[in-house]
Amino acid sequence: MNSIKRATMADEKQKITLKTVLHEIQEAGTEFSLKFRKADGSISYKQRVKKNPTAPKSAAGGGKLPPKKDLSSIQRNMNHSGALLLFDCIHKQTFECKVRRLVEFNGMSIFHNY
Repeated sequence: MNSIKRATMADEKQKITLKTVLHEIQEAGTEFSLKFRKADGSISYKQRVKKNPTAPKSAAGGGKLPPKKDLSSIQRNMNHSGALLLFDCIHKQTFECKVRRLVEFNGMSIFHNY
């Protein structure tokens, strides 16, 4: 019985909060792995991902905004449908991932606490 308990504890993944995940994604140049559910319910895994390197432009002057790491900048980087624009470093292409469908970040299970 004791060996079953140890095996179960070993199988449990470390957890990370969604807020922490969103903040870590904002770190410039940081690569991470990501597991998420697609719209059809299947699971997708991307081994090397980073935030979309295209910086947003200000509406007034057309210039680039300085990078920020606060929650409001995270919200600006998500479109109105609650998705993150990310870059797959292996396939060299951008993709969109819904925040509510994130499952794992760097092998840690994401805790959606809000």
